[in-house]
Amino acid sequence: MVAVEVPKEWDYEADVTVVGGGTAGLPAAIVAAEAGVKTTILETRMICGGSFRMVVGSVAITGTDEQKEQGVEDSTEILYQDMVNICGVEPGIARAFADNQLEPYKMLKEQGIKFPGLYALPGHSRLRGLGYIGKLGPVMVKALEDRAKDRGVEILFKHRGTRLITDPETGRVLGLKVKVGEETKNFKAKRAVILATGGFGRNREMIVEYAPEMVNCIPKMPPSHLGDGLKMGLAMGAATKDIGIAVAPSWPVCIETHQNALRALNFGGIMVNVNGKRFHAESSLEGFYGPMTGVAMAQPGGVYWIVFNDRIKEEIRNTEEQLLNSVEKCKQYKANTIEELAKSAGIDAKGLRETMDKYNSDIDSAGYDTVFGRKFQFGLDRPLLKIDTPTFYSIKCVTSTT
Repeated sequence: MVAVEVPKEWDYEADVTVVGGGTAGLPAAIVAAEAGVKTTILETRMICGGSFRMVVGSVAITGTDEQKEQGVEDSTEILYQDMVNICGVEPGIARAFADNQLEPYKMLKEQGIKFPGLYALPGHSRLRGLGYIGKLGPVMVKALEDRAKDRGVEILFKHRGTRLITDPETGRVLGLKVKVGEETKNFKAKRAVILATGGFGRNREMIVEYAPEMVNCIPKMPPSHLGDGLKMGLAMGAATKDIGIAVAPSWPVCIETHQNALRALNFGGIMVNVNGKRFHAESSLEGFYGPMTGVAMAQPGGVYWIVFNDRIKEEIRNTEEQLLNSVEKCKQYKANTIEELAKSAGIDAKGLRETMDKYNSDIDSAGYDTVFGRKFQFGLDRPLLKIDTPTFYSIKCVTSTT
């Protein structure tokens, strides 16, 4: 790529320029401003937050007030070992996270954030989950945005960074090109440019290059996840190891309506490919559905079907009526026999019949699925149900990315 010429005059100047006002950008700007330097955030959207606004779930933090109150013995070393040994995290990244994870927690607590308490997370050897967070994402974004402004951080919306400007002799980053409306302006950063623009889940071209197996997934992340910061770094020779995980698989969605179909699995449905064959344990023992929906995208045609029946629908309804809403918004094929269901949905009838017979007979004889070792509807919750009585349903799915 041709180097960007150093401008004779700059349109704007700061000590530190942070590109992106979300999960990483807001805290980065706060830390820089608290160090006493003039800091500016460039945000391509009209609001801060990015994927931080979408936070629903639980975060694992060690050394919290909540752990101390309950007498939980934990340490950054134990967290590090869990990340490496259980999750397979790159050791350097795991170490950086473990050694620094308490600082953002303290920052949020200082801003008045109250976490719901401790929550057991699958795969963790200690009780350290802070959740279930629910709709706390936007609240945390506002807390950090308020703190940034209070520290003098200037936040410029509708400003999209496009190219880094470097010294042609030393290679040092001097600033960057920024698109503001139809204009391109030159922003100087006397101390540093921090790239914090999120992933590239909305950039099909980059997905084709770095995560081709996910190209037909339905993106559910913010529209700003276009890989801008990554492209700026790559233009300077940044490495690409593990870059594909930026489009990690998330919940299954109906291929036609793009509605979340996960509840049909969580309450005992099974996944099959076009040949009517299962390919993964649907109970997601690790408590996260990404591994199984990732494998699902490797099935023929990159599609799969969730198969369930009225009994499973009733299980969902009895737990919480609202949980059934997303399932009902999916296009559902339905029939009184497995063969009719297969024909209407486009699944191999013989393969699906064999799969259903094996699955149901396993529950009768062994009490669980012997093919993949599934023993619960989801995680370690609720014993399996046979799918042997009508009405039978199926939802044709692809995987979403979040």
